[in-house]
Amino acid sequence: MPIELRHLRAFHAVATELNFRRASERLNIAQPALSRTIKDLEHMLSVTLLQRTTRVVGLTEAGSWFQRETRGLLDQVDQAIHRARRVQMGVAGALRIGFNDPAINGLLPEIIRVFRAAAPEIDVILVDESTPTMIDLILDRELDIAFHHGPYSHTQLDRIIIRNERLIAVLPVSHPLVAKETISITDLSKEPFVLGRLQTWRVFHRVVRDFCLRHGFDFLLGQQAEHSDGIMALVAANIGITLHYDAEWIHSRPGIVVRRLKEPAPRIVTQASWRRDRGGPAMEQFLSATAAVVKEKGLTFDPPAGK
Repeated sequence: MPIELRHLRAFHAVATELNFRRASERLNIAQPALSRTIKDLEHMLSVTLLQRTTRVVGLTEAGSWFQRETRGLLDQVDQAIHRARRVQMGVAGALRIGFNDPAINGLLPEIIRVFRAAAPEIDVILVDESTPTMIDLILDRELDIAFHHGPYSHTQLDRIIIRNERLIAVLPVSHPLVAKETISITDLSKEPFVLGRLQTWRVFHRVVRDFCLRHGFDFLLGQQAEHSDGIMALVAANIGITLHYDAEWIHSRPGIVVRRLKEPAPRIVTQASWRRDRGGPAMEQFLSATAAVVKEKGLTFDPPAGK
């Protein structure tokens, strides 16, 4: 017969009280049942844990050692039970969040700050990945929610659109086209483009390429950078120009100038996606934080269908 938690709890109650009556009252079980449980434990261990007389109960040397060594086990179980209950209540646990560059340079940091203020015991685990990889991780339940380029839909996913920004041109301050208030996409046909690294910006590359091809050319790819900060640094260094999603922080970046395009430019959608069957209080709190931040910024928040 394997040792069970009830055996350990019974032993520790008696070892603490050194009295079977008080220990049985503490555990809310009958005293004969408590005695049988202790005897069963000693039989399974082939060890005498308690010295019993008609008046006194004491620990043997082996019993004292067993008490010290197993106290941590019960503490861990109690902590796990407490943690599990708090996870179910939505006040503890972990949320695994995927993101790409537009998210981390946009609303996600503020969303996480609001969420953690409301749910400080829920750990936030951030994973930087490309859009296709994040979708696969969500479907495989390795991510709970992801902020990524869209629009993207899937039968197993719910989604919300949190940003919808036009494509704009970004030039070095010394570029001749800076003299124009707006420029044509065809003005950039001979320019080297600085874009995000293809492995993680593949969806964005496709948007830019399709836009250029519709106007008669394929872009000339010069340098690539891991993140938007790197892209803007390369543009400021006069390495090339870029097309980028419009964002407030870009306009105040030194060394670069933002210009609108004359042609109707594609819009870059940032959305959050998660499995439709991934519910629970933690997810609800995170979506509430997302809605609150989007509303505060004056942006449009599209709730998932049926919400």
